[in-house]
Amino acid sequence: MKAINVGIEAIEIYFPKTYVNQAELELFDNVSQGKYTVGLGQVNMAFVRPFEDVNTMALTVVTNLLEKNQINPALIGRLEVGTESLLDKSKSTKTTLMRLFGDNTNIEGVTSINACYGGTNALFNTINWMQSEAWDGRYGLVVCTDIAVYAKGSARTTGGAGAIAMLIAPNATFTLDPIRTTYMKDNYDFYKPNFHSEYPTVDGQLSIQSYLSSIDNCMQSYYKKNNNLDADFYCFHSPFHKMVQKSFLRVKLNESFVQKADTGFTFQNFNEKQSQMLKFYQNDWLNKAFPSCLLSRELGNIYTGALYAGLVSLIETQDDLLNKRIMMFSYGSGCAASLFFLRCNKSTKMMKQNSKVQERLQQRIRISCIEYDHIMQQREINYNKHSQQYQPKQVDLYPGTFYLKAIDDKYRREYLVHKQIELNQTSDMIVLDESRSNKKIQQIRDQMTNNNNSSIDQTSQQSQKQYNQLWTGFYKKTIQQRLDQLEKTMNVNVEPFKDGGLSLQNANLMVENCIGKISYPLGLGLNFLINGQCYSVPMAIEEPSVIAAASAAAKTISEAGVGFQTYSSRPVMMGQIQLLDVSNYSKIECLIDSNRQTIINRGNQACQSMVKRGGGVEDVKCRNLNQGQCSVDIFINVCDSMGANLVNTVLEFIAPLIAEITGTRIGIKILTNLCMNRKVTAQFSLDIDKMSYKSLSGKDVAKLMLEAYQFADLDIYRAVTHNKGIINGIEAVCNATGQDARAVNASLHGYASLSGQYKPLSQYKIVDNKFIGELTVPISVGTQGGVLPQNPLYSQILSILDYPDSQKLAEIIVSVGLASNFAALRALAVEGIQKGHMTLHARNIAIASGIPEHLVDEAVLFMKNRNSFNKQTALEFLKAYNVFFEIGKAKGKQMKAFCTFSGSFDMIGTQEKVDLHVVFECDQNKINLNYADDSTMNRQIFGLKGQEWLKNLFSVLNTVKINKEAELYQSNNLTQKLKLLAILINLLSFNMLSLDFERAKNFILNQKPCLGGAVSLKYGLSLMNELMHIFEYNIDQFIGFPQLRQALMTELNNIILAHVKSFELLQQAKQGQFNCEEFLCSRQKRLSCTMMLLCDCISLKNFNPSIIEEIKLLGRVIEIQMTLTRDTQKWNKSTLSEPNMYTYWLIANQKLILGENKEVLSSFYNEHNRLLMSLIQELEKNISPQFSHLKDQAMNAIQLFYKPRL
Repeated sequence: MKAINVGIEAIEIYFPKTYVNQAELELFDNVSQGKYTVGLGQVNMAFVRPFEDVNTMALTVVTNLLEKNQINPALIGRLEVGTESLLDKSKSTKTTLMRLFGDNTNIEGVTSINACYGGTNALFNTINWMQSEAWDGRYGLVVCTDIAVYAKGSARTTGGAGAIAMLIAPNATFTLDPIRTTYMKDNYDFYKPNFHSEYPTVDGQLSIQSYLSSIDNCMQSYYKKNNNLDADFYCFHSPFHKMVQKSFLRVKLNESFVQKADTGFTFQNFNEKQSQMLKFYQNDWLNKAFPSCLLSRELGNIYTGALYAGLVSLIETQDDLLNKRIMMFSYGSGCAASLFFLRCNKSTKMMKQNSKVQERLQQRIRISCIEYDHIMQQREINYNKHSQQYQPKQVDLYPGTFYLKAIDDKYRREYLVHKQIELNQTSDMIVLDESRSNKKIQQIRDQMTNNNNSSIDQTSQQSQKQYNQLWTGFYKKTIQQRLDQLEKTMNVNVEPFKDGGLSLQNANLMVENCIGKISYPLGLGLNFLINGQCYSVPMAIEEPSVIAAASAAAKTISEAGVGFQTYSSRPVMMGQIQLLDVSNYSKIECLIDSNRQTIINRGNQACQSMVKRGGGVEDVKCRNLNQGQCSVDIFINVCDSMGANLVNTVLEFIAPLIAEITGTRIGIKILTNLCMNRKVTAQFSLDIDKMSYKSLSGKDVAKLMLEAYQFADLDIYRAVTHNKGIINGIEAVCNATGQDARAVNASLHGYASLSGQYKPLSQYKIVDNKFIGELTVPISVGTQGGVLPQNPLYSQILSILDYPDSQKLAEIIVSVGLASNFAALRALAVEGIQKGHMTLHARNIAIASGIPEHLVDEAVLFMKNRNSFNKQTALEFLKAYNVFFEIGKAKGKQMKAFCTFSGSFDMIGTQEKVDLHVVFECDQNKINLNYADDSTMNRQIFGLKGQEWLKNLFSVLNTVKINKEAELYQSNNLTQKLKLLAILINLLSFNMLSLDFERAKNFILNQKPCLGGAVSLKYGLSLMNELMHIFEYNIDQFIGFPQLRQALMTELNNIILAHVKSFELLQQAKQGQFNCEEFLCSRQKRLSCTMMLLCDCISLKNFNPSIIEEIKLLGRVIEIQMTLTRDTQKWNKSTLSEPNMYTYWLIANQKLILGENKEVLSSFYNEHNRLLMSLIQELEKNISPQFSHLKDQAMNAIQLFYKPRL
């Protein structure tokens, strides 16, 4: 039995879902513009992720071929593989494919290897088998599978990946002419001698010479056998597109040589004359050779499959190849070449329909150059490693694709089939038309530097800097000031902004049963740098924090990266016509396909104005929905309109024609909001080192944000809220620009559910110290029609955005959505969303609390600094400000800028806590001090041990109180507040004098402004001064006894002046002048006991002013006892620089080195006890019975707390 008319009955191609753009690679590799796209002629390049290899591609392409052509695996009698991408030096890919054939183990063939020629050799072998006596009547299969990768450099762009499967049969669609010719020679133009690397060694010039020489020899040999070189089409092995062009011209040169035609072109001047030759043969090139280049330009070099990808391209680009003759030239380095002809004997329409090449090309995922480079680095590192595990994501593979699950420790590979819910859709990836792609490429070029790192060029940086300066402090302005700036800088008519622009009359025309209008706040999202252009983006939303958060995120993205880069597809919407009672879907599909142009023409009759603008119906497809239904999908370019009404009008108009063509019953006719052909991508890349936020490093922020994103990727509940953060930004811009936000939201949620599980719309990853964010969504917006004419405000809003077309507007909207999501993710991961949200929500709280408009921002800062966002805190600020204002007014002071201070103090020895909130004057930058913060400013103002000192002092003094059981005549809170104020004043005056004695002294004694000195000195003195005013204000307002008021104020002044005196005495001591008694008198005031006892008098119901002198004497006795005990107990040689009574006495008596001697210590006590005992004797003579117990109580407390040395 011998077969006749043997050839290719069916052909299938597989290519990976991932690719990289060659124009972007030119920029990334820092090569001249056009080197890859013009010099090589390439558009895109396919590549595989680690979970795909030549075996997975072969398994997938063979499975697809068998299933699409309904071939029983038992009917395959020979399978031969051509590949040069070896995974094993012994086990062939052919044996891996045997898992597809079950019990059919009787299949001849193995793997043919010789660079890119192996596929052709496998084809010849299989045809020879079928034409031999060994043929048993079954089909043959030829598989070409390769992954072309090169070392980093310009050669890498000539890579690619893909697989071809061909069904070989008698009476085939494509038969081989019996005459063919082969040329082989020993060359080292391209070879792979290093078994530790998959990279080839290449002699580029020799390879081109060898390729062309092979054409010459094959052509001349063929002509000797058969002078019929006529061809309707040409297919060449395609290492890169320009090589195909060069090869075509070489064929024409050989033809003219054998035909002795005088064209002026010779072998000698071939290299110089190629451009003239291309013009001369332009028609033949465009009509006969170029149509075979569709896939090679998109995929790159797929080695053994490259020639046959040209055949698939011809099938895809031509209506039918019936009766056409095709020249095929196959070349493999080393070298091996063959020239043969195919003749098409059957219609190729069904082949074209089965392949769906264009549709699959559109479904691919474009990968950024940064990520591609990282993947290639990891591929090189992991080459030939075992013990690897892989788990692709849903979006990474087409449905039904085989993938590599694992390589075990013995290098055995485990393969699985990727299961994925497949939605019938026209496109699942962005398709850029040529003009928009070129524009985008130029934008990227303007943003790239010469070191492969993305950055804004100097012009863009200067523009962005000036733009940011223009809008700096915008949030601090009044509404009128903002409108004035908008009118001045953007030439916008701001009148419609004041009332929302929508008249009640127009509102009544827009909706039924209208009873009024409701408004949203309209704000500006600032700092957006999109494709190198600066934007202030109008956003209408009632939720606080969204605009501010998006603006802050946009600022980070513009400063730590290059802003947002965006891509968008053409504004093509899809409408659906439901067909019912469908019994034979294949028949319906063929009828729709054969009448495609008629349907398009009919649809365009319904939208002639859109056609004139460059839009209209572009395509018609049919999808089987099962259960007797299918959908006819109409694809309409709606230009800059929103498109809903247009699409529905077209559907209604063409539905009768569809019914007539198909003979089916028509159901509903409606557009879909899931506009898969109208997608937008916004992305950014940030230097992780520049992502520091709050107190965290950039590395920590990136890690936390990535973990938060992964949570959303793993959990549907989190994914919903994650996407809400995106929609916050998108919907706000849609509201502001008059879009159908509900339709946009429906599209977003549908897209999030494509995989069968609701997933996050955005994606984040870390690649080479870059934090990369990307948001790709289908979104339908317009800048014409819809509600836009109803409200003049929309026109002014679009003018702020420089009147964008629909694609640019969509890109702006998606950028804002990504910024909003980034901000929410960062706040959630770093500080908790509630804290960040409530910080921004504080403005609403302040307004609701009745804070005057001019104080709202200050109240917000006050609440933020205290991390307390409620009405009570806002009112505490207002109360503190009112005190500040009243004091200033009473003293005739002109109000200046102010700062705030707050603290919550546990009054030790009581159950009370005193909250202190203070507004104080400053001429420096505004600050908000919180006593609990461990900041540098706090430590400088209150001292390193300030908090510890205050706590210890309260511990002692609260054990010595006037009649704790005494009946109180008013709240004890005033007493505690005044005690707290006095001790804080004590603390501040002492620390300020320690920090800068002369300036602090001048301020205290002369009340003169503090000129020069540390910033902390100015803040500290201003705060101390305000605390003194508050102390005075409270005693004037709430204490009815003038003698007590005077005593309190006198004692406060005594404390401060005593500090000044003690520092003066220390200065004099350095000159050898000492006065121990005077130093003790000043030093004792540091402990404030007299002040505490006077404050206690406030709470007495039956206060008698005559007791004040007793209190003063009692206080002095306790202060001296505490000073002597404390200063000796705390003394050691490491504290000599601190003010201390014992240190001062030791120096005065020249006994400093004997300070630890007990005899010296005893001498110190004896000397001062004489003073103390005389005071105690005077006290005992004059003290009333109600206070007599306090002396003993104080002595016990001092002994207990300070534990004296003697």
